[in-house]
Amino acid sequence: MGSDVWARARLAFASQAALAGSLAFVAWTSNPWGFTLGLAFAGASSGVACGASQALLLAANRGDEDRAMVRWSLASALGDLVTPLVTAAAIAVGRSYRMAMGAVALLVALQCGASARSLLRAAPTAESPAHAEGPADPLLVALRRALRLPRLWAWLLAAASCTLLDELVIALVVLRLERDGATTGALATAAAVTFAAGSASGGALVERIRERWTARALLTASASLCMLALAAVLAYHGAIASCLSLFALGVACSPHHPLAMARAYRELPDRPGTVQAMGQLFVVVDVVAPVFLGAAADRFGLGVAIGCLSLQPIVIASCALLWPDP
Repeated sequence: MGSDVWARARLAFASQAALAGSLAFVAWTSNPWGFTLGLAFAGASSGVACGASQALLLAANRGDEDRAMVRWSLASALGDLVTPLVTAAAIAVGRSYRMAMGAVALLVALQCGASARSLLRAAPTAESPAHAEGPADPLLVALRRALRLPRLWAWLLAAASCTLLDELVIALVVLRLERDGATTGALATAAAVTFAAGSASGGALVERIRERWTARALLTASASLCMLALAAVLAYHGAIASCLSLFALGVACSPHHPLAMARAYRELPDRPGTVQAMGQLFVVVDVVAPVFLGAAADRFGLGVAIGCLSLQPIVIASCALLWPDP
């Protein structure tokens, strides 16, 4: 909820600076405890930076949350597309992780400098939510208010379910390829890249058609396509076929998280930080899902575990049908 209390631009700048410093420390240290603490602090700083930046984006696009979140997700998909390629390139040239961490720290520091310039150019009243929105509700008050908003909880659950069709589906497919003796480090990277490429392509497509389709129609259609793409993932085990199926799945599921979060933000349009805080209550999905899927894979096989991922489009379609836009 910090982005509803403090100046969002300053919070984004401070957290970016902390992230750059943490990554630089990780690149420098050789102590295991220092490495662990540096990564932990970097993760926390990254979360704050993303939350504050998303709140700024939504404040600048109030009333058009779909557009803001679709573009946010498109940028995230492009990042997911580049990351494994950079990692594979670093492995190929035999460089140390220190160089990679140092390069990322430098990139974040440059981004932090851009944020500082924007902060200096911005009017003081544009930085803080307090001027336009009033003081943020205390956490307990916000929780009580959210309990009276079932649509908010439904769409936050839908957004949380999107974790099933992200790294988890890639991991399960790579494990199946390894079981079949068809996987290598390059192939595992290719699986991640093709899924990310599908997500980026789908995000670009949604950006073009979102004004001609209602969110309900877009979510139900994409959920149906997700089921078909998951069926293809289950049916085809070859390396090329698996990558093509992952690409199709990435395209199909790309609207789910941005449109679900946009619907959640619309329930509390003046409090994006409060919505983000409510969403953290669903972190249990991120914790339990890998454990449940791993147990299902051990007990019943990887095919059953992959089939369980169909719960995600079912949740999305159910929310779209039961909780349409007013």
